[in-house]
Amino acid sequence: MMYSVATHKRIGDKLLEAGFITEEQLRTALAEQKKSGELLGAILFSLGFITQKQLFTVLSMSRSEGNEPTKTERSTELNEEMAYLVKQSTFAFQTDSGLGKKELDSPQSPLVSLVEKIIVSGITRGATDIHIGPDANDVRVRYRVDGMLSHGMFLPKELLNPIVSRFKILGHMNIAESRLPQDGSAEFHYRTKKLDLRLSTFPIISGENVVVRILDKSNVVVGLENLGFSEADTEVIQETLKLPYGMILVTGPTGSGKTTTLYSCLSVINTVNRNIFTLEDPVEYQLPLARQSQVNVKAGLTFATGLRSILRQDPDVILVGEMRDTETAELSVRAALTGHLVFSTLHTNDAIASIARIIDMGIEPFLVASTIDSIIAQRLVRLLCLECRERVPAEDVLYRTLAVDPAAVQLYQPGGCPACNHTGFRGRSVIYEILKVTPEIRTMISLKAPIDDVRRQALKDGFRAMYEVGLDKVKAGITTLAEVSSAARISV
Repeated sequence: MMYSVATHKRIGDKLLEAGFITEEQLRTALAEQKKSGELLGAILFSLGFITQKQLFTVLSMSRSEGNEPTKTERSTELNEEMAYLVKQSTFAFQTDSGLGKKELDSPQSPLVSLVEKIIVSGITRGATDIHIGPDANDVRVRYRVDGMLSHGMFLPKELLNPIVSRFKILGHMNIAESRLPQDGSAEFHYRTKKLDLRLSTFPIISGENVVVRILDKSNVVVGLENLGFSEADTEVIQETLKLPYGMILVTGPTGSGKTTTLYSCLSVINTVNRNIFTLEDPVEYQLPLARQSQVNVKAGLTFATGLRSILRQDPDVILVGEMRDTETAELSVRAALTGHLVFSTLHTNDAIASIARIIDMGIEPFLVASTIDSIIAQRLVRLLCLECRERVPAEDVLYRTLAVDPAAVQLYQPGGCPACNHTGFRGRSVIYEILKVTPEIRTMISLKAPIDDVRRQALKDGFRAMYEVGLDKVKAGITTLAEVSSAARISV
């Protein structure tokens, strides 16, 4: 069953008309919405201005027949259906009668439908993760979109255990175990897509917290320029990919897009003439022709043991998901030395620091110098929504900060509209730095030169820091200085 659609403004008007809120309360909630971008009804509820029953009353008001919904109204339709399912699920689990198999696994169960709609809402928002966890008096659903968590909806507290149990069933976990963390996975079909869900539960003092990672294995962005690499730097990387052997590293924190960059690189060289093997944790994308495998520590398949076996499979190219320990790093380096092109990742702050990190892991400097050809360090920045971005006035101090002429360069700042969920941002792009290991740098690494000396040499060789690349995107009007400064860890 689907209920009517109401825009943010109409919800406020209807609550006023019903006498549920005052004009002052509405103004307060609208001001909060401008800052957070959350749904108005959810804000009014979280502020204590309305009850859940009052919110349901407004959300379930039917739209008059023949009135075609607007784009904004259509975008909230899913939320209203969820509201109805919440209501039905709450009725089903209100005297705490226990969790029956029917309520947790039947397609006709409102609870099963509610969990499905929570997942669908995440997919339609473009979320990478869904967070469900207890608050003081209710259950909060949040979605991570473009790297930022935003509020989805509040649910009655009595639905926490049923929802957690339903996710456990989806992930083939033990629903009777609530004292220990659990991990699971599930396939989820949405329209023409088949997605993977990685589910994790974790016990906290007020219940269990659930995080769902949404993986669209078909959504590999082919083409480095589509990720945000400039045309010149794309050519640099593509030249590197022509190497018959050696090592290419991509570094950055979790969630910085390393895997997507690696797969975009692999897609360039993925042909029937090359035997490509991957060892990942987990396999996030499917690449035709490649032989992909996944770490399974419980079964004894680690990065190190898997890499040893892969070397007996006559590979040309090897992707090692992460160099986590000395053994894996040493095997990767030796694979690069013996005629294989090796890709891997590290968690380091910048490209040049990666050299010191590998040496600190116990790899001899001369081996590092002999194998590594390129290191790409990257972060993700949010892109301004092109439908609502606003011009920065010519007299703004930002132009002086960036040393640009407002007559020649137009800077932009976030606005807010339904297309970007009133955040002012939509989509992300990489900012990055690429270190090419030149003959001079190889000599310096072999001689154990201080990392600052290596950095100075890299700058002489044309190395550009991540922050500089980010500033180019600010001047191009596609992101903001605040985004770049935050991602590159630089204060301005």
